[in-house]
This record gives sequence, C-alpha cells and structure tokens, in this order.
Amino acid sequence: MCVPDASFDFVARNQGLVRGLPLWGGAIGFAGLLANRAISGIAPVVDASSSQSRADVLGIVMSAVLLLTGLQWLSLKARPVEAIAQDGTKVAFLDAKAKLPEAAAKEIQWAWEALSSTARVTSLVVIYQGRNVAHLGLARPGHAAGAAKAGEVAAKAMASGKGNYLANLILYPGRLEFVQYLPETTQGAVVQPIGSQGVLVVGTDTQRGISRLDQAWIATIADKLEVTLEGYTAPQGGVGFGGKGGSSAKAVA
Repeated sequence: MCVPDASFDFVARNQGLVRGLPLWGGAIGFAGLLANRAISGIAPVVDASSSQSRADVLGIVMSAVLLLTGLQWLSLKARPVEAIAQDGTKVAFLDAKAKLPEAAAKEIQWAWEALSSTARVTSLVVIYQGRNVAHLGLARPGHAAGAAKAGEVAAKAMASGKGNYLANLILYPGRLEFVQYLPETTQGAVVQPIGSQGVLVVGTDTQRGISRLDQAWIATIADKLEVTLEGYTAPQGGVGFGGKGGSSAKAVA
C-alpha cells in the first residue's frame, strides 16, 4: 500500500485518527450495552423471547465487527513512495529554429524550474503543432534533443482536451511512446494538452509521485502556454522533422 495523496483528502491527512474510529466505535458500543443493562436493571441473561436480549446480541455483533475492523486498519503500514534512480542524460533544449515567442520560452523555462524544484519531476517535454520545441531535464540516453514526437496517448489528449496521468508507467502498455525520448526508468508521466495543437509531457522518478495538486498546477501551466502560443505557427522543419541540426540545445552527460 502506498502513501495516499494528502493534497486535498482529509482522510489522507488524518490517517491515524480515521483508522482508530472503528476501534473507538466498537468500544463505545460495548460500553453502551453494558451501561444499558446496568441502568435498566434487566438481568444479564440472554433470553431469546426478550426483544431487549435480541437487540443486545445484535449490538454485540456490530461492536465486535467494528473492533476487529479497527484493529485491522491500525495494523496496516503505509509504504513510503520511493524514487528510482534515473539512467537518462541531462538536456536543456529550446528549439531556436521554432522561433517561439519570448514569453512562451520564458514560461517553459520557468515551469521546468518550478516543477523540478517542488515536485518529483525529472523531465519536461513540449510538443506543439507536431514539433518538439522544448525538452528539459532527463532524456533517454542517445536520444537526439528535439526529436520527440506525440504518440497515440498524446494525440488522444489533444483531441479530447483532457489530461492523463499515468501513475505507474512501467505497467502501462503504451509506455513505449514515452520511453522513446524519456529514460527507460521513468516511473510515471503526466500528459497535458496545450489546446488542440500541443501537449506537455512531464516525467517523474516516482510511482504515484505526482499529487493532484501537482496535476492541477501542470494543467494550469498548459492552459497558460495555450494562451501565450495563440496565433503562433511552428515552422515545419529542423530537428525532429528530417532537417539537420541548428537548434539551440545543450546536453550534459
């Protein structure tokens, strides 16, 4: 069992209290039954013909179930989410030939710096109008910066306008789409559409390591990029489209 997302969930933030509730409920139930017998003066003998006795038996069973449930819940130990060492190559790629608006380039750079410093984010890829205009963080070893392409999952996200969080990428059948340009050890990915013409792909080194708050933040970044890129047309040439190098890219082994 993994540690639940505590971003919005009251239960996740108060696990100890919630797990102890059935135990307290069962104990209070037993105490109430005993107090009722003592105060009412009814003989502590089970009589099948007595409605009070039948009600007490039902109360005892329910209290016992609550006690056992509480003990079971308290015995559960949350397994902390573990980060997996990544085997990728560090890149800092912004396609100069794409001639991105200066505001968009700054927003992408800011988004990477913010996400990588506050969340379990190891890669950020922006594909717009079929062109890989940015790749920051880690890339698959030997992958040419700027050659990432949108696959089926990304295409569906753009068509539907809805993001997709692949919390356990290792088990996802379509992971090949992402490990073509992200490290093989990438544990999860967020695919967030930038309108109907682009997609923002965020990789992480941790299974289920992107919280709902992080996902909401990524969606907001994608929405802001959509507004900034409104009216922009990406040149259909250069790296990743059969052309030769020339885009500004930096890779660190």
